[in-house]
Amino acid sequence: MFRGLHARLAISFVFAASSILIIASIIIMLEVHYHLSMFKEDVPDFNSISPLTHHFEKALLSSILWTSIGAVLLVTIISYFVAKSLSTPLIQMRNAAEKMAKGDLGVRTETLGNDELNNLGVSLNQLASQLQQQETARKNMTSDIAHELRTPLATIKSHLEAFEDGVFHPTQERIHSLKEEIERLILLVQDLEHLTEMESPQSVLELKKEDLNKVIYKSIEAVSASYVQKGVRLESSSNAPIELRLDTKRMTQVFINLLSNALTYTPAGGNVKVTAAEEINHVHITVKDTGKGIPNNEVEHVFERFYRSEKSRNREYGGSGIGLTIVKRIIEAHDGQIWIESEPGKGTEVHIRFPK
Repeated sequence: MFRGLHARLAISFVFAASSILIIASIIIMLEVHYHLSMFKEDVPDFNSISPLTHHFEKALLSSILWTSIGAVLLVTIISYFVAKSLSTPLIQMRNAAEKMAKGDLGVRTETLGNDELNNLGVSLNQLASQLQQQETARKNMTSDIAHELRTPLATIKSHLEAFEDGVFHPTQERIHSLKEEIERLILLVQDLEHLTEMESPQSVLELKKEDLNKVIYKSIEAVSASYVQKGVRLESSSNAPIELRLDTKRMTQVFINLLSNALTYTPAGGNVKVTAAEEINHVHITVKDTGKGIPNNEVEHVFERFYRSEKSRNREYGGSGIGLTIVKRIIEAHDGQIWIESEPGKGTEVHIRFPK
């Protein structure tokens, strides 16, 4: 349909080209008339050829006029198709943007060539793809949060109803069970708050020159009682000071989380070891345990929100499922890298690398 951007472009092209053609035609006609007038004055026997000259002038001016009219028509046709070729991808992008605004994030625009319009189409497709991924992540996260909340709330509700109906008596063990479920809810809310804070654009780290080993020792002291209670040995082989620009509070959170995870998956009599060493261009930290390990096909998923290797989400191993997600965000905010190497039955190694 000939309207909107297509019409504006076509009219602009026709107006510009036609104006040039009309002005050029008028100038040529005036020049022809001027030179023929000069010819009339300079030739003594002009009257003998006057009819021929007059006819030649009319033919020449008529040719110029009809040629100009034909050129204007040709310009109009060409402008229509040129404007269409330029406006079509822009209209497609507008339609795609309108569909995206209405929630259809699967829409894509056709990209051809290697010009600015094509780059705009590629950028729009990338935006749609990212929005689609974010929407999928949002839906998954909503579903996961609902799942995480449903189980403890259902447990608490069933216990309270049993107390109310007199089926159960509020013994110390049952009250303790309810307390554990409430603590899981509190932990989940706290972890969600931390994750939201880390992913917020307003999140700012308080970076200071700190001794990394002091941060590690502080974290070890915070969890050492739990290790002693379970009968798991916790040791650190880091001695020499390692100076890094760190947010002490956040990095303490990282190590406590990693050590708590290691304790959760390491049986009694096992061992967890933390090492930190300066290398040529970076600092390398390793948290190694002798726990149950993680299958190879699941290692790459452990940093995803609410991911657990137990498909049934067995709460025997506790946690909210977003602890490692928070850890990764904090490490990346420090310009660091984190990855996991694990083998089922032989334990897990968490590697962290910071640039010096």
